[in-house]
Amino acid sequence: MSAEPLDATHASETQGMSDDGPGRGRKFAGALVWVLAIGGYIWFARSRDLGPVEAAEELRQILAGNWWGPVVFIVFYAVRPLVLFPASILTVLGGLAFGPFWGVLWTVVAANLSTAVTYSVGRFFGSEALVDRVRGLLGRFLDRAVDHPFETTLVMRLLYLPFDMVGYVAGFFRLRFIPFALGSALGTLPGTIAFVGFGASVDSLDEGLPSFDPRILVASLVLAVGGSVVSKRLRARHESTDAPAEQMETTP
Repeated sequence: MSAEPLDATHASETQGMSDDGPGRGRKFAGALVWVLAIGGYIWFARSRDLGPVEAAEELRQILAGNWWGPVVFIVFYAVRPLVLFPASILTVLGGLAFGPFWGVLWTVVAANLSTAVTYSVGRFFGSEALVDRVRGLLGRFLDRAVDHPFETTLVMRLLYLPFDMVGYVAGFFRLRFIPFALGSALGTLPGTIAFVGFGASVDSLDEGLPSFDPRILVASLVLAVGGSVVSKRLRARHESTDAPAEQMETTP
């Protein structure tokens, strides 16, 4: 018996597994672990009467003045999507704990790792079959995202869409990771600088109204508006480049 058909069959099965992701049993187990992680964090936070801001303040006190502070910050930021901890609060904390320069550096590293985590989770629970089922509903947007993952992700980041949701959706719909990651890194940079800079100007998170430098607030608004303008131009370019292709498809 020739080994070639067996190899071809094995390759086909392997490709099918990689396209469709893990089986239902593994997905159920993964979902169960995720729910337990969220439940464990909620129980811990409530037992100590900690909201997200109070938890961030306690974390700041742990990080302050310790050489291992950046490592703890990066690890916690990377895994925080698994317990649904807000990214914005930790981004401000990066500036509060490490200052503007190091805060931006450590937060950029942490945010990109966090993006990889959300993408991996989305890809774990997604599958080609599920993508095909929703393709009819999303249609043009999904096709554009698959064909242009870098620009699509960049636009979504500049629009300040929910940080973790963008990663989950990108993984679920199997966008190419490297273009997605590059678009995410570039698109989140203006907001990261703005939030970290704001955090660097805050004296405390739990003692009354925080004092801040008005210049940081103005810079944040400029970055937010600039990101919106860039995203609109990118979307307009998408539409202009897609129009000729659609005309060619409809021309007999």
